[in-house]
Amino acid sequence: MSRKLLIMKGKESMERILVPVDGSRSSIKAEETAARIAGKTGATVTVFHVMQELVLGDPLPRNIHDELMDSIEQHARLIETNALSLFREEKVKAEAKRTLSNDPAESILNLSEKDPSLIVMGASGEGMLDPYALGSVTKKVVRHATHPMLIAKEVTDLLNILVCIDGSKNSFKALSFAAELVAKMGSNVTLLSIVDKRIYDHSPKAAEKAGQAILSRALKTLGKKKLKAEKKLEFGSPSETIVRFAEKGNHDLIVVGSRGLGTVDRFLLGSVSDHVINRAKCSVLVVPAKD
Repeated sequence: MSRKLLIMKGKESMERILVPVDGSRSSIKAEETAARIAGKTGATVTVFHVMQELVLGDPLPRNIHDELMDSIEQHARLIETNALSLFREEKVKAEAKRTLSNDPAESILNLSEKDPSLIVMGASGEGMLDPYALGSVTKKVVRHATHPMLIAKEVTDLLNILVCIDGSKNSFKALSFAAELVAKMGSNVTLLSIVDKRIYDHSPKAAEKAGQAILSRALKTLGKKKLKAEKKLEFGSPSETIVRFAEKGNHDLIVVGSRGLGTVDRFLLGSVSDHVINRAKCSVLVVPAKD
């Protein structure tokens, strides 16, 4: 299904946050993360629950079908009520929406086209044991979302943010969005640029120069917004280095662009965002490319 790609047109204010919910522990982490962001940014939250359609081989008697649907709706209302209570306790303005579908990811993507500032989802779905593993719904949404998406793996105040910069237009779009969040949250920022070790081995001086130039440009971008950051240049496999660096530095959020200069491990960030999303133990904010 083709989608019209929505463009922010330079508007970066955090106004609306979409939070898909299913009642799982991972979903509650997303709710709590969204509440902390909304509390600092003044954003309005839309809680969205997708009720699973009944897919059965043979038609059920009407009374049994209605009883099952009533049970599904009661469960949905409970999930919505609990989520809205959480936001109300945090003094965050929130509304609830629901739909009936056999494809939750598609329903989330369709609603997300109404131009939210940010989508916040849990990493794993209901019934999954690994809190860091991506569920199938989250995987599909993050792959096709046209707006920034935060995958909440742990609940924190997002005070130690790692922004990955590779020199591409999209990585600077990610930096710009991160800067808006940082300004509201009062976070510390580390800018990380990674040069593939193969490039470094071929020409250390050129690799160092290229990486430092990217970091200097990124610092200048933040400086225009009156923000400061620490800068780090690393050499190695981009995907593995980002995950390792974030864990070692106790970062609670990694910010990446969904597409960089080329294919996986070609140069700097590239398309290693998939690896980072799947392997990182901290939350990940993905800012998609806009063509």
